[in-house]
Amino acid sequence: MRARAVLTAVAAALLLGGCGPSRTNDPMPTVQPGTDRVTAGPEVRPATGAAAERAAEVAAAWPGSELQQVWEHGYFPVDAPTEWLPDGAFRSSGDKAAYLDGRIDLRTTLPVPVSGLTEVRFADGSVLALPQRSAREVLTSLTHRSDSCSVDCGTRLAVTAVRPGTAAVTTSRGQATIPTWEFTLDGYAGTFRYPAVLPQQPPVPTTPAPPDRPGDGIPTALRAVSPDGLVLTAGVPLGCATADPGTVYETDLAVVLIGHATPRRLGPGEVCDASLQIAPVEFRLSRPLGTRTVLGLADGRPQLPRP
Repeated sequence: MRARAVLTAVAAALLLGGCGPSRTNDPMPTVQPGTDRVTAGPEVRPATGAAAERAAEVAAAWPGSELQQVWEHGYFPVDAPTEWLPDGAFRSSGDKAAYLDGRIDLRTTLPVPVSGLTEVRFADGSVLALPQRSAREVLTSLTHRSDSCSVDCGTRLAVTAVRPGTAAVTTSRGQATIPTWEFTLDGYAGTFRYPAVLPQQPPVPTTPAPPDRPGDGIPTALRAVSPDGLVLTAGVPLGCATADPGTVYETDLAVVLIGHATPRRLGPGEVCDASLQIAPVEFRLSRPLGTRTVLGLADGRPQLPRP
């Protein structure tokens, strides 16, 4: 049961989110001194052993699953921020402190939702109706940010107008236009914008539980995809260990990244830092990622780049 417990614990920490040929004569990936970054060499490192078996289970459960259907037809943004601040942001440190503390007064009437639904429009022309995040909900999230004040406590901000707007974001389905609320604050020419729709949450996958076998790999969290789609960078959680080159499991529809680590050898009197560290590791694919989905080793959930 120990391997299963480790996989589950690591996956929870990370949420805080046919193999190609290998060229054995190519140089191995290396750890860059001072950064703990493991860089991908020119060869592909296919998964083997128990880790490959688990990755195969995850990849096999993806096609036709409820999770795949939701992922390919839902709203899962890659870069949608929780707010868009105006150019130049705040006029003073006092205004910034007031904003961060939630010292914001309402001096206008908020728009009233009509149906409680709103639409996300994708670049391919498809439209998805989702529950609307009301202007009142946005205001509540702003005014309940803090219960204390440390500096410039006499400064307050005032909302003088609220109107609907739109913003372009990148999603798992490409570009999309989402509705926003544009707040005008007294003294500011530019508006403060907030999403009027929240990302969906994919259902929990029904893939088999991780096998109780030693030697299983470490789940990773996708961080970036290279411009050519051949190298993926993912975070590998480490305790008292050093990151090793990772391995990959690939199919026509999915990619599973598998981290590896070597326990550190401690010298006499040396104490291990048991805090969880995330090391960036590069994984080279046999062909560009394209429209394939990156799936988590432990939970089978699809992943988007999270820098």
